[in-house]
Amino acid sequence: MSKLEQRFAAAAETARKLPPPGRAKLLELYGLYKQSHEGDALQQRPGLANLRGRAKHDAWTALQGMAREAAMRRYIALVAELQAAPVYSDFADRHSAARELLKRPLNSAEYEIIRDLWKAHSLAEDDRDIEGLLATLTPDCRYELPQLDRTFEGHAGATEFYERLLGAFPDIDFRLTSIVIGPQGVVEEARVTGTHEQNWLGFQATNEEVEFQVVIFFPWDPEKQLFRGERVWLSFGREYYDRYGIV
Repeated sequence: MSKLEQRFAAAAETARKLPPPGRAKLLELYGLYKQSHEGDALQQRPGLANLRGRAKHDAWTALQGMAREAAMRRYIALVAELQAAPVYSDFADRHSAARELLKRPLNSAEYEIIRDLWKAHSLAEDDRDIEGLLATLTPDCRYELPQLDRTFEGHAGATEFYERLLGAFPDIDFRLTSIVIGPQGVVEEARVTGTHEQNWLGFQATNEEVEFQVVIFFPWDPEKQLFRGERVWLSFGREYYDRYGIV
């Protein structure tokens, strides 16, 4: 074993003991590790039924052509960088924030405001009215898709999110299936249908009608009396995967 390989093995052992650095860095570590061990990825990209596998595969194929020795050096440097980074407890911060959300009082007048704003947001979405959508959002809003590790920041980011969505599915149709409204915001479940005409966030266009389910959380800002964005989870049914031959 060469000195570089010894350093790489030591870095890999260190990486296993580090606090989780976040999904983007984990994927980068994975890609570098695979490139160091096996060289260029030759396997077929996993289908939409395996979003985690697709993300890992994409992180690996992004390093196409990188020499194994170069990948080892980059992996070693990245582990050293993560070792030196200050450790923040994202879970603890989120848990603390959630506890504060639980303390918000239930106010019938505010409930009406939140419900009416959600209705305005939904109508603007149906009308493809991006200005109307932005009017329901705080200037520092965030659109998050945790499954895909994608975030869109501010009104510019929200505009990009909707332009991509409406470009990919020009005839998109949201049908509400469940909703909860409270002082923390709104959670909705909906069935979505549309013709998939353009690639969207890694999902390849099929030019066929697709159907999927979404769960969306609209966090409420009680001071600005606007939504602070959306957090969106997607679920494609087995029928979709079977129909398009995705495994």
